[in-house]
Amino acid sequence: MLHMKILPAVIVSVALLSGCAIAGDPAPTSNGALSRAEVRADLAMWKRAGLDKFYRGRKSPDIYSADYRERYATYVKLRNGPEYKSEVTRLNTGEK
Repeated sequence: MLHMKILPAVIVSVALLSGCAIAGDPAPTSNGALSRAEVRADLAMWKRAGLDKFYRGRKSPDIYSADYRERYATYVKLRNGPEYKSEVTRLNTGEK
């Protein structure tokens, strides 16, 4: 008998809490899909910064090391700079 009184309260509580979880921070939105050239240019910037060397094998890199952080900063600079745009252009025009 007690279970019959508690069950509706539990159901309402779960429904309300799941609504709160869904209404949390929204997922980041994308401006749209990246083109193949943009993805390849991003990978080129990643490699040019030397970050590919940290992802060899199964072991996770030490993302807190000074070397990794320095190379990641270089990647961000390249990715947001003219190097990325010129690489996208180069890939779109088919230059080598």
